[in-house]
Order: sequence, then C-alpha cells, then structure tokens
Amino acid sequence: MLHNSIPVVMYHHVSKADRELNVYPEVFEDQMKELSHRGWKTLSGDEFLYFIDNQEEKPKKCVLLTFDDGFADNYVFAYPLLKKFNMKAMMFVATDFIADDDVKRDSFVSLTHNDAWKLAYSDRRSEVICTWQELEEMESSGVFDIQSHGMSHLTPDMMKQKKYKTLREDLTGGKAILETRLSKKAYHFAWPRGHYDAEGVRIAGDVGFRVLYTTERGPNTKENLHAVNRLPVKCKDGAWLSGKLPIYSSIFLSKLYLSLRTGI
Repeated sequence: MLHNSIPVVMYHHVSKADRELNVYPEVFEDQMKELSHRGWKTLSGDEFLYFIDNQEEKPKKCVLLTFDDGFADNYVFAYPLLKKFNMKAMMFVATDFIADDDVKRDSFVSLTHNDAWKLAYSDRRSEVICTWQELEEMESSGVFDIQSHGMSHLTPDMMKQKKYKTLREDLTGGKAILETRLSKKAYHFAWPRGHYDAEGVRIAGDVGFRVLYTTERGPNTKENLHAVNRLPVKCKDGAWLSGKLPIYSSIFLSKLYLSLRTGI
C-alpha cells in the first residue's frame, strides 16, 4: 500500500531573511514549481477531511501544506507564489495577534523568528503578523484556508500548569473569533509549539475541533485525526520536497524511513 496516507507539511516563514524556520522565496517557488510539475494536488481543510475518510477517491499524489502563526511574510511572499502555481494551503493563526490595521507591505522587513515574535507581543504586531484584511483576502481567494492556533499562543503553558479552564477559553475564543471574522467554520487546530496532552486533546474535541495538528513526523489516516503528523519543510529545493512526499504517502514507507532515521 503505497498511497494510504496523506502527507502534511509544515512551514512558518517564507522570506528573504536568513533565519530559523524560514524558506527563501526562490526556494519556495522551486518547491511549488516541482510539485506542480510532478502533479501533486494541494488540499484545503475540507478536502483533507474528505479524502482521508474516502481513501478510494483520494488522488495518489495529494498533500496538505500548512503554515503556522500567520506571519506577514506568508502574505508578502508565499501567497503570490501559491497563486502563481494554482496551489492551496492552510494557515493557523492565533487571534490575539491579529490587528485591524490597514498596512502597506511595500517596505516589509523580514526579521528573525524570535524578533518577529517580540514585535507580535507589542502594539507593532501588524508589522510581522497578517492583519484581518489580509486574512480575509487570502481566505476569499480560495488559496489559503485560515484555521485556528487558539488565541494567545500560550496553550503549552496552560497544560503544563494544568489550567484547563483557561485552555478551554483560549480554544473556544480563538475558534469563535475566527468563525465570526471570516464567516466560516474552523474545524482544524494546530497546537502552538507542538505541545499537547490527553486532557488538551479532549477539550479541543469537546469545543468542536475535528482535526488536531502536531509537530511530529509520520503518516496520516483517519485513525490519527486528533494527532496529525507533519513534516517540517527545510530550505531545500523542490526535488527534496517532492522526494519526501511519496514516503509520507505510505504508512509502511514512512514508518520504515523514520525507524532508519531515528534508529528506533
């Protein structure tokens, strides 16, 4: 069985800066060009759910591209390149950081991941995080499916401190704000920093999330919708990415590859 899993990949930044968790725009363009050339179908959240439930209808070559945190460079660089190659992607945003500002991106400056987060926690957040206007544009275009990262991006601390009432409020609030602002249903949630526990998973399901995303590698079927695995994308060419996707399209190959990679 070589096509019984749907690979999900994870991006954070697409920008010109040399920084952690970043893919240069020219590299991202090569990755999208290669996926297009090789016939990979990129999915929306609804399509991911449908095909993972209906394996007999699933295209052999399909992938879900995800972007965490909603950084403005996703709008500046990734969005036009996705449009260029007729690709789709999903973006997870934390609503506390989204401003209503009308921002011009002509003089956009790429910062390090840590410096971007420092600004995100200030009144200058719109310099580094997508605004509601930008999210509405990307959502209505059909290119980006905007989904939830909660409200505060602090859910790991809540679980570590067993503050599950606060966690519930964070997940409920982020979901409700997103659904109101973008006039849609938010069924997908990515755990900030990849941290989650059993009670967190229970609460996330209870408030209405159907798919929960981790930062762990591995295959994906309908059996692990509450712990979807994702491949972190490196700043490597399209051949690298297109070479990894067939592995993660197979339960057997992905498990074999990971066992050889980790020695477990």
